[in-house]
Amino acid sequence: MRVEITDEVIPSAEIAAEMKDGADGAVCVFDGIVRDNTRGRKTLYLDYEAYREMALEKMRGLAGEAIERFGVRDVALVHRLGRLVVGETSVLIVVASAHRGAAFEACRWLIDTLKKTVPIWKKEQFVDGAVWADGEPFPEEQRVGETARQRVSEAGDSSEVGTLAGADGLGEESGRPSDDAHTSEAMYGAPGSVAKLEGGGGR
Repeated sequence: MRVEITDEVIPSAEIAAEMKDGADGAVCVFDGIVRDNTRGRKTLYLDYEAYREMALEKMRGLAGEAIERFGVRDVALVHRLGRLVVGETSVLIVVASAHRGAAFEACRWLIDTLKKTVPIWKKEQFVDGAVWADGEPFPEEQRVGETARQRVSEAGDSSEVGTLAGADGLGEESGRPSDDAHTSEAMYGAPGSVAKLEGGGGR
């Protein structure tokens, strides 16, 4: 089992090759890469952040659960942090199994569950602005700060309740883009956004 969080380029082909074993009948690979647009908005780059220790702990738990739940032989789960440009790999999942069905199911379950439960989040930088993407949990201090701002608003002009500045207070777009293609169920929103629940797809 290989579980990592890295600031370096993920060597996808190398990791996938290392996972192969004579007992395997299938190796399923999910290579999540940065695309050049989101619903018509041109993407410049993505910034990924995380609670490293908590994220690693949860990722290890997911990898172990996938092996037990789907009966696969081995799992590799690697996520990159920092600034990623178009075409670079943000997350790699490799599942090795005697049977393809189990490999496919485990791989899909891993990316969907990772997105819902692991404290890794991303900020999408477009040519016309930046937004925190849907689906990723966010730091406790950001949520606490957001609550404090909302209370201040409630104490003043009630018409401003729920109108929040970006996490850095520099006037970037607040909240998540309704047109973001990477949505999934989450308990909280991203930094500088209003928390909400949604359903959706992969990272």
